[in-house]
Amino acid sequence: MAKDINFNEIIKRKNTNSVKYDDLLNKFGDIELLPLWVADMDFATSPAIIEAIKTRSLHPIFGYSFYSTKYFKAIKNWYGMRHGWEISKEQIIPMNNIASAVGVAIEIFSDIGDDILIQTPLYPPFGEAISRHERTISTNPLLLVNGRYEIDWDDFRTKAKLAKIFLFCSPHNPTGRVWRREELEQMSQICRDNDVTIISDEIHSDFTHSGHKHIPMAKIAPDITITLNSPAKRFNIPSIINAYAIIKDEKLREKFSIGIERYSHHTVSPLIEEVTIAAYEKSSAWLGSVDKYLANNLAFIMEGVNNIPKIKAIVPEASFLLWLDCRELDMNSDELVNLFVNKLKLGLNNGSDFGVEGDGFMRLNYASPMSIIIEVMNRLKHIYN
Repeated sequence: MAKDINFNEIIKRKNTNSVKYDDLLNKFGDIELLPLWVADMDFATSPAIIEAIKTRSLHPIFGYSFYSTKYFKAIKNWYGMRHGWEISKEQIIPMNNIASAVGVAIEIFSDIGDDILIQTPLYPPFGEAISRHERTISTNPLLLVNGRYEIDWDDFRTKAKLAKIFLFCSPHNPTGRVWRREELEQMSQICRDNDVTIISDEIHSDFTHSGHKHIPMAKIAPDITITLNSPAKRFNIPSIINAYAIIKDEKLREKFSIGIERYSHHTVSPLIEEVTIAAYEKSSAWLGSVDKYLANNLAFIMEGVNNIPKIKAIVPEASFLLWLDCRELDMNSDELVNLFVNKLKLGLNNGSDFGVEGDGFMRLNYASPMSIIIEVMNRLKHIYN
C-alpha cells in the first residue's frame, strides 16, 4: 500500500457537500442508503496531491495565473509513458472540465439540428449536452453478445452518413468496454469517409484492467479527433476542476481554440498546475495500491454476483463501475429501482438513465472500502428474501 494510505478506512463524507452522500435524499428519497452511484472513489487521494495543495495554499495570494511548461510537460510525459503517444505542448489545450469541452466542441463543429452520433447505453450528460445545444441525438446502440458489448457496424455506417460529430466514449461508460485497435480503425475510417469529427472522451483511459490496453483514438486518427481527458477520475479529484483537450491536427486545434476564446470557458487556478504535476509525476505508488485494491473488490463482487440467480455482471475491461444485467428479474425500471432502494437500501444508477438500451440494468460503483463492498453483497444475497 502507498505510504499513509489505508484503503480500508471509512472516511466520513456526509455533511461535506458530497454529491454522492449528501444528495441521496434528493436523488433517491432516502439519506440512509449505501451510495454506489456517483463515479468518485471513497478513498483519500494521493498523498503527493494533498501535499501539493497544502504547499501552494501556504502562499496567501491567489491572483491571476497561467500554466508553466512544467504543467504541459507532466501531461506530455504521462501520455508517452502510459500510452506510447507522443504529444507536444502546443497540442494540449487546458479546459475547466470535460463537460464544458464537449459543449464547446458541439458549438464549433456542428450546427443547430445536426445529428450527433453516440453509442448507447451511454453516460447521460452526453445526450443532455446534445439536446441542450439543440442538436439531434443519433444512437448507434451497442449489442450485448455473449456477455460483451459489440458495435453494430451496419447501423454505425448508416448513422455516420448523416452525422457531423461522433461523440465517442473510450473506454466506454457504463459498459466498461476497452476498444480494440481494429475497432478504432474501422470507426475512424467510417467517420473520415463521411467528414465526421470525433470528440473522444477518454477520462477512464487510465483505469484499464489487466489484459486490456487503451489506445487513444487520436493515435489512430489524429486528423479528425479531439481527445478530452482529465486526472479527475484516476486520482479521485473531480471537484478540483481540471481537464484538457489534445488536438494533433493544426486546423482542428485552431478552430477549437477560437471557440474557447469565444465562449471564455477556461479560468486558470494555481492549484490545478500543482495537482496535475503531483498526480502525473509523484503518485505512482498510490496508483499501484489503489489498482490492487479495486481488483480485489471487483473479484469479490463478481464471485458473489455469479451466485445470485437472474443477475449477471458484465465483466468490465476498465473503470471502477460495474454494469449489472437485471433483466431476468422481469421488472420495469421503476420496479427495479424500488427493489434496490426500498428493499436492499442500495443507491445505484438506474440503467434507464443511460438510454433505453439500459432498461433492466443498474450501474454499481465499487470504489469503496472492502467492508462496504461486503455489506453490499450481503444485501444483494437477500434480494429474493
